[in-house]
Amino acid sequence: MNHSSQKNQTENHEDKNIEHLATSAMDYLGPWLKSSREFSLRRFYRWKLLEDLYHNRRDLGSWNAREPISNLGESFAGNSERSGKQRAWQSDIILCPSYIVDTWADRAYQAILNGPEWLAVIPEKSFYPTPADVRFPTSFKLQELLINRLSQGGVHMRLYEALQSLCLYGTVFAKISWRPHSCPAKRWDRDSFDIIEEDSEFYDCPIIELIPLDRVLLDWRATHNDIQRHSGIGHIVEKSYEEIIEMFDLGVYNVNYEEFSNEWKNSGSSDHQGESLGTPDETQGLASPEKSRFSVWEWHGRIPTNDGKKEIICAIVTELDADSVDNGLMIRISDSPALWSGLRPFVCAHYTPVPGPLGIGAVETNLDLIHSISQFLSQSQDNARLTANAQLIVRRGSSAARSLSGGDDFVYPGKVWLVDDPDDIQPFPSMGFPQAEVNSLINYLNVLLEKRTSVSDTTMGVSSRDKTATEAHILQEASMNTFATRADLFARSFVEPLGRLALSMIQQFIIDDQVIAVRDHSGVDVPLTVTMDEIQSGRYNVVATVTRQDSTRLAKAQSIERALPTLSQFTPVLAQEGVRVSFSELIKRYLDLLGIDAVDRVFTRVSPNNTEEGAQPDDLAPGAHVPDINGQPSPPRLVENGGPFGAYPDDMNAIAQFLQMAANPK
Repeated sequence: MNHSSQKNQTENHEDKNIEHLATSAMDYLGPWLKSSREFSLRRFYRWKLLEDLYHNRRDLGSWNAREPISNLGESFAGNSERSGKQRAWQSDIILCPSYIVDTWADRAYQAILNGPEWLAVIPEKSFYPTPADVRFPTSFKLQELLINRLSQGGVHMRLYEALQSLCLYGTVFAKISWRPHSCPAKRWDRDSFDIIEEDSEFYDCPIIELIPLDRVLLDWRATHNDIQRHSGIGHIVEKSYEEIIEMFDLGVYNVNYEEFSNEWKNSGSSDHQGESLGTPDETQGLASPEKSRFSVWEWHGRIPTNDGKKEIICAIVTELDADSVDNGLMIRISDSPALWSGLRPFVCAHYTPVPGPLGIGAVETNLDLIHSISQFLSQSQDNARLTANAQLIVRRGSSAARSLSGGDDFVYPGKVWLVDDPDDIQPFPSMGFPQAEVNSLINYLNVLLEKRTSVSDTTMGVSSRDKTATEAHILQEASMNTFATRADLFARSFVEPLGRLALSMIQQFIIDDQVIAVRDHSGVDVPLTVTMDEIQSGRYNVVATVTRQDSTRLAKAQSIERALPTLSQFTPVLAQEGVRVSFSELIKRYLDLLGIDAVDRVFTRVSPNNTEEGAQPDDLAPGAHVPDINGQPSPPRLVENGGPFGAYPDDMNAIAQFLQMAANPK
């Protein structure tokens, strides 16, 4: 048998394996994806309510409107029209919970991104590489390369969006993917002044894509949020016909190309049929430039096969906004994970972890208070409107009634009523609304909401009354406990897995040496080359500095270490201005940050002596002139060891000792 026959048999065997794997995957994923989709749709109304409350797009009339998901857009419009006729005079004030979300997100963002080295790359215990450069080990180079590539992909903005979604919905899902992109660039040739065109790398880095909760294909049976241990994870993404064909050309989609290109070209839709999270209301119903758009169900997980469970990747295309894949077409199947490390490129975090795939947010647990406060605020405003605008009782058939029937029904201060009988118009009796009690109830509910969310006037720095320093300190420390715990959970469950996935992608997709700029100990930016061998060899772990008790301290110690040479250069300039740098205090703080105990015993204060090298202060004669650190004589120390009038250090004793030293200069 020749080589070509063997190759053909191998290819046929692989095609049969792929076909068999696709059949098994379709049989397993059909009911799995349908159940996952139904599980998400059951929570859609609550998520949509939270989103509308955050953006202040709800009123009390539509708060409790429960309509089918497919008719939400029409039902909201109908409710608004009916409420406009039936409740035209009633207030619709909603206590917007955005301040709860934004306050927590701002503080968590500052805590997690606490400096330029907010991620640390640490070698695993079983792997200790020998650094070629003691100043810049391989782990430090990879750390700088990782932070640089994440910043290039806009990680700071995506992390803030993730914090907002986490606090609002209680759960945040994100997908990490590698996106290379280049664009044509031009430059001048200095010798010939010709225009040279070349490809410029716009970015080549990992990016974070937040997934709306109603588009996540989650494991509804999971009892935790560790995606790597779920039976599967995926998401639904909207793509046009041209985009899917392009993915076929790139080799990402690898099955059923002919069937899709021939039968599905004109079967897509051009616009959404229903609402989705994260989509502004103003964009609903607008036509898309692409005529054929589809929903692609991408899934990563394990399926049962004859050889046991196997980790696969598959993608199924369906009609736009389909609720299941029963009528879909599989366009991708792979019998191996997307990353060489074996990790799924998804991360998840919970605000308040519960035994399930979804957490609980800060707003959801306080919807009862927000609704009650909103009702009382609206009721108070309605009462103010009714009492401030005078209501009158007009006798039927009187001249005032005829005036009102003529269209002049506006009541305003100073209006003159022409009546035949003064009893034709009488003021409406007072309702006796208990406004003071309602105000007390509103204040009580606001205090209760502050206790639940730990977001009060004190934590936001807008306290309405004066507080003592002790009270302010106690309140601030108490409010930070809840915040610090959830920020630490977010860093451990979202930021650190994100860093590991990004580092894994760097090791997989970068195929040449990289040059990065770092700052050395003298404060000068120097270029460093990270070789391919350094990138791909070795096993490293990525941790967030906020989760390591000593990481922040070490980062501050490194900052002091790098600043010391710079400060020594400016010492003469500072001395001319009468400023002296205490290097001993800097070294003490440096050792404290490194965790070295008993620093006071490491540094023993001695007085320099010109007579005997290494003499202690006790060996010096009383009143001896001791040179200072610059070589200049320092004033003598008086009554340090007593004086002519005894050991008591008073002014008379010091003056007597000074006169004695002046009389005996030796």
